[in-house]
Amino acid sequence: MAAASALLMAALAVFAAAAAAALDTSPVPFDAGYAPLFGGDNLVRSADGRSVTLKLDRYTGSGFVSKSAYRHGFFGASIKLPGDYTAGVVVAFYLSNWDEYPKNHDELDFELLGNRRGHGWRVQTNMYGNGSTARGREERYHLPVEPTVTGVHRYAIAWTPNNIVFYLDGVPIREVVRVPSMGGDFPSKPMSVYATIWDGSAWATDGGKYKVDYAYAPFAAEFSDLVLSGCGAGNVADPEGCQVDLLTHDVAVMAPAKRAAMRGFREQHLTYTACRDRVRYKTTVFPECDDLADGDSSFHLWGESKKRRRRSSSPLQYSSSMQ
Repeated sequence: MAAASALLMAALAVFAAAAAAALDTSPVPFDAGYAPLFGGDNLVRSADGRSVTLKLDRYTGSGFVSKSAYRHGFFGASIKLPGDYTAGVVVAFYLSNWDEYPKNHDELDFELLGNRRGHGWRVQTNMYGNGSTARGREERYHLPVEPTVTGVHRYAIAWTPNNIVFYLDGVPIREVVRVPSMGGDFPSKPMSVYATIWDGSAWATDGGKYKVDYAYAPFAAEFSDLVLSGCGAGNVADPEGCQVDLLTHDVAVMAPAKRAAMRGFREQHLTYTACRDRVRYKTTVFPECDDLADGDSSFHLWGESKKRRRRSSSPLQYSSSMQ
């Protein structure tokens, strides 16, 4: 009996230690995790230091970067986008190591693409590994609920050794599962976290047809609820334990309810995927492209969806307080 009690107490101690070391997804103050990148006075901290506004005017955009680089983790921000005419404006939240590896960098992107008045913002995700920019894996989606309805949307990226999950308002909208045939295309080197606003007139709105109109400037994007739950940085005391915490956390585990929510989102809001772009890639087959039930029948040869997409005035269905 005593031996059994001892084993039980030991097991409880291990469980408690694991719980104490669980991945911390709570927001951090801006100065605790980030530093200005460019833009001077176009980067404005809030009075409480927990949010920051990035502005774009005719002289410059602006941006910030994490103080540490991370190998895997969960990273997020709530973003309030500018309204009215925003064609050509790009607001980005992403991970990259282009500064350390300019010829073979890794990158994970959320790019929010502005539009003409009366036309909604679009969301673009992308992934590069080891400089695979010639094989961009872009996907674009309608923003389901316009910023004018809810004010703020939450964007997050879970990056593990096995998969990458992109979240919008707590709903997984895209998962990239690592398979051996991807080789170096799956990001594996430490990356920093960036946020920027800039002029993407050359391509962002209808392939560059509509440009930034600085009569509507400054364009301002507010970032809050900044989450930096990364592994492998100097301030992580137990990198291996951090990886275990990440792999077993809800943000990385795709339970059936989450997969169903992701499938529903993609059926309703996906407007373009490189997986179905036979004009750009012709014979290239991305090994992770197996989640589109309709196959090629619902997509044009250039990867655009044939379905008409409708926006909603209500929030998405799946949510988690951890995201």
